[in-house]
Amino acid sequence: MSRPGPAAKPVELKALEGNRGHRPLNLDKLFRPEVGTPDMPRYLSAEARKSWRRLSEELLRYNLLSRVDRDAFAMLCQTIGRLEQIERSLEARARLLRSQDKDPADALMDTTPNGLRVQSAIYQVLNKEQAKLHKLLESFGLRPDARASVTTAIRAQLQLFDGGATGK
Repeated sequence: MSRPGPAAKPVELKALEGNRGHRPLNLDKLFRPEVGTPDMPRYLSAEARKSWRRLSEELLRYNLLSRVDRDAFAMLCQTIGRLEQIERSLEARARLLRSQDKDPADALMDTTPNGLRVQSAIYQVLNKEQAKLHKLLESFGLRPDARASVTTAIRAQLQLFDGGATGK
Protein backbone atom coordinates (compact mmCIF):
# COMPACT_ATOMS: atom_id res chain seq x y z
CA MET A 1 0.00 0.00 0.00
CA SER A 2 1.38 3.41 -0.89
CA ARG A 3 1.57 6.46 1.32
CA PRO A 4 -1.17 9.08 1.06
CA GLY A 5 -0.41 12.45 -0.49
CA PRO A 6 2.25 13.48 -2.95
CA ALA A 7 5.57 11.67 -2.98
CA ALA A 8 8.33 13.34 -0.96
CA LYS A 9 10.99 15.15 -2.95
CA PRO A 10 14.54 13.97 -2.52
CA VAL A 11 16.65 16.28 -0.33
CA GLU A 12 19.07 16.85 -3.21
CA LEU A 13 16.26 18.18 -5.40
CA LYS A 14 15.06 20.50 -2.63
CA ALA A 15 18.59 21.89 -2.31
CA LEU A 16 18.91 22.40 -6.09
CA GLU A 17 15.59 24.24 -6.18
CA GLY A 18 16.78 26.61 -3.46
CA ASN A 19 14.83 25.13 -0.53
CA ARG A 20 11.69 27.15 -1.25
CA GLY A 21 10.02 26.07 2.01
CA HIS A 22 12.95 27.42 4.07
CA ARG A 23 12.65 24.46 6.42
CA PRO A 24 15.93 22.95 7.55
CA LEU A 25 17.03 20.15 5.21
CA ASN A 26 17.68 16.88 6.99
CA LEU A 27 20.85 15.61 5.37
CA ASP A 28 20.91 12.62 7.74
CA LYS A 29 18.17 11.05 5.60
CA LEU A 30 20.58 10.60 2.70
CA PHE A 31 21.48 6.99 2.25
CA ARG A 32 22.81 6.24 -1.16
CA PRO A 33 24.91 3.09 -1.08
CA GLU A 34 27.61 2.63 -3.66
CA VAL A 35 26.35 1.44 -7.00
CA GLY A 36 27.40 -2.09 -7.91
CA THR A 37 26.16 -5.55 -8.74
CA PRO A 38 25.77 -7.79 -5.70
CA ASP A 39 26.98 -11.38 -5.72
CA MET A 40 24.40 -13.75 -7.18
CA PRO A 41 23.07 -16.18 -4.55
CA ARG A 42 23.67 -19.86 -5.26
CA TYR A 43 20.10 -20.90 -4.48
CA LEU A 44 18.59 -19.07 -7.48
CA SER A 45 16.86 -21.24 -10.07
CA ALA A 46 18.07 -21.26 -13.67
CA GLU A 47 15.23 -18.93 -14.69
CA ALA A 48 16.02 -16.57 -11.81
CA ARG A 49 19.68 -16.50 -12.81
CA LYS A 50 18.71 -15.40 -16.32
CA SER A 51 16.60 -12.61 -14.83
CA TRP A 52 19.47 -11.62 -12.53
CA ARG A 53 21.86 -11.22 -15.44
CA ARG A 54 19.37 -9.37 -17.63
CA LEU A 55 18.02 -6.98 -14.99
CA SER A 56 21.26 -6.31 -13.10
CA GLU A 57 22.83 -5.00 -16.29
CA GLU A 58 19.97 -2.56 -16.87
CA LEU A 59 19.63 -1.46 -13.24
CA LEU A 60 23.36 -0.89 -13.00
CA ARG A 61 23.29 1.25 -16.12
CA TYR A 62 20.76 3.57 -14.43
CA ASN A 63 22.57 3.43 -11.05
CA LEU A 64 19.62 1.73 -9.37
CA LEU A 65 21.39 -1.36 -8.02
CA SER A 66 23.72 -1.59 -5.06
CA ARG A 67 25.51 -4.39 -3.26
CA VAL A 68 23.18 -3.98 -0.28
CA ASP A 69 20.22 -4.81 -2.55
CA ARG A 70 21.26 -8.46 -2.85
CA ASP A 71 18.39 -10.04 -0.94
CA ALA A 72 15.63 -7.84 -2.36
CA PHE A 73 16.99 -8.28 -5.89
CA ALA A 74 17.29 -12.06 -5.38
CA MET A 75 13.65 -12.14 -4.26
CA LEU A 76 12.64 -10.21 -7.38
CA CYS A 77 14.57 -12.53 -9.70
CA GLN A 78 13.35 -15.68 -7.93
CA THR A 79 9.75 -14.49 -8.26
CA ILE A 80 10.25 -13.86 -11.97
CA GLY A 81 11.76 -17.35 -12.29
CA ARG A 82 8.84 -18.95 -10.47
CA LEU A 83 6.36 -17.12 -12.68
CA GLU A 84 8.14 -18.47 -15.73
CA GLN A 85 7.93 -22.02 -14.36
CA ILE A 86 4.23 -21.65 -13.50
CA GLU A 87 3.42 -20.24 -16.93
CA ARG A 88 5.22 -23.16 -18.60
CA SER A 89 3.28 -25.59 -16.44
CA LEU A 90 -0.04 -23.98 -17.34
CA GLU A 91 0.89 -24.00 -21.02
CA ALA A 92 1.73 -27.72 -20.80
CA ARG A 93 -1.69 -28.38 -19.23
CA ALA A 94 -3.37 -26.36 -21.99
CA ARG A 95 -1.46 -28.30 -24.69
CA LEU A 96 -2.54 -31.59 -23.13
CA LEU A 97 -6.17 -30.46 -23.13
CA ARG A 98 -5.90 -29.33 -26.78
CA SER A 99 -4.50 -32.75 -27.73
CA GLN A 100 -7.59 -34.31 -26.09
CA ASP A 101 -9.88 -31.91 -28.04
CA LYS A 102 -10.88 -30.12 -24.85
CA ASP A 103 -11.01 -26.43 -24.03
CA PRO A 104 -7.46 -25.21 -23.15
CA ALA A 105 -8.98 -22.66 -20.76
CA ASP A 106 -9.80 -25.62 -18.51
CA ALA A 107 -6.09 -25.66 -17.61
CA LEU A 108 -7.00 -22.91 -15.14
CA MET A 109 -9.82 -24.92 -13.57
CA ASP A 110 -10.14 -28.01 -11.37
CA THR A 111 -13.15 -30.03 -10.36
CA THR A 112 -13.78 -30.89 -6.71
CA PRO A 113 -14.96 -34.38 -5.71
CA ASN A 114 -18.47 -32.88 -5.49
CA GLY A 115 -18.29 -31.78 -9.14
CA LEU A 116 -17.85 -28.07 -8.35
CA ARG A 117 -15.59 -26.14 -10.77
CA VAL A 118 -12.95 -24.01 -9.01
CA GLN A 119 -9.74 -22.23 -9.95
CA SER A 120 -6.84 -24.63 -10.03
CA ALA A 121 -4.26 -24.40 -7.27
CA ILE A 122 -1.52 -23.57 -9.76
CA TYR A 123 -3.57 -20.66 -11.12
CA GLN A 124 -4.02 -19.35 -7.57
CA VAL A 125 -0.27 -19.59 -7.01
CA LEU A 126 0.26 -17.72 -10.28
CA ASN A 127 -1.97 -14.89 -9.10
CA LYS A 128 -0.14 -14.63 -5.76
CA GLU A 129 3.26 -14.62 -7.43
CA GLN A 130 2.12 -11.92 -9.86
CA ALA A 131 0.92 -9.75 -6.96
CA LYS A 132 4.26 -10.25 -5.20
CA LEU A 133 6.13 -9.36 -8.39
CA HIS A 134 4.03 -6.22 -8.79
CA LYS A 135 5.21 -4.99 -5.37
CA LEU A 136 8.83 -6.02 -5.90
CA LEU A 137 9.03 -4.25 -9.26
CA GLU A 138 8.06 -1.02 -7.50
CA SER A 139 11.08 -1.31 -5.20
CA PHE A 140 13.44 -1.07 -8.14
CA GLY A 141 11.40 1.41 -10.19
CA LEU A 142 10.59 -1.21 -12.80
CA ARG A 143 6.96 -0.18 -13.18
CA PRO A 144 5.91 2.97 -15.03
CA ASP A 145 4.00 4.31 -12.03
CA ALA A 146 6.94 3.69 -9.70
CA ARG A 147 9.64 5.44 -11.74
CA ALA A 148 8.77 8.90 -10.43
CA SER A 149 9.63 7.93 -6.85
CA VAL A 150 12.99 6.32 -7.66
CA THR A 151 16.18 8.22 -6.97
CA THR A 152 19.58 7.23 -8.25
CA ALA A 153 22.82 7.15 -6.35
CA ILE A 154 24.65 10.43 -5.71
CA ARG A 155 27.65 9.11 -7.60
CA ALA A 156 25.56 9.15 -10.77
CA GLN A 157 24.64 12.79 -10.25
CA LEU A 158 28.28 13.83 -9.86
CA GLN A 159 28.91 12.74 -13.44
CA LEU A 160 26.69 15.57 -14.68
CA PHE A 161 29.34 18.15 -13.85
CA ASP A 162 32.52 18.81 -15.84
CA GLY A 163 35.29 16.53 -14.66
CA GLY A 164 32.92 13.88 -13.30
CA ALA A 165 33.32 12.46 -9.81
CA THR A 166 37.04 13.21 -9.61
CA GLY A 167 36.44 16.97 -9.43
CA LYS A 168 39.09 17.88 -12.05
